[in-house]
Amino acid sequence: MIEVRDLTKRFSGHEALKGVSIEVARGSVYGLLGPNGAGKTTLIKHLVGVYRQDAGTVTVAGRPVYENPDVKAIIVYIPDELYFFSPYSVEEAARFYADLYPSWSWKR
Repeated sequence: MIEVRDLTKRFSGHEALKGVSIEVARGSVYGLLGPNGAGKTTLIKHLVGVYRQDAGTVTVAGRPVYENPDVKAIIVYIPDELYFFSPYSVEEAARFYADLYPSWSWKR
């Protein structure tokens, strides 16, 4: 289960998220809808452990996400803007990521 409780995030005095709470049961599929600037991406970046919350909690399977490699290892995040090392070939990029992820599967 994904659980967010009273999540608050500020950027330079601007409150991007204020007291957000949500529960996503295992096996569920959710969508986030809202206008630009509503906080959708900010919430997602908390769910995958990119951002540290200013207040509240973000947990997956009952464990905090931020700075938790075990939890992050079971999460996949594809950002709006993909980043890759442009001078790398696909194989070179794969070798780079294989060094970062202990469970990397060359077969997959």
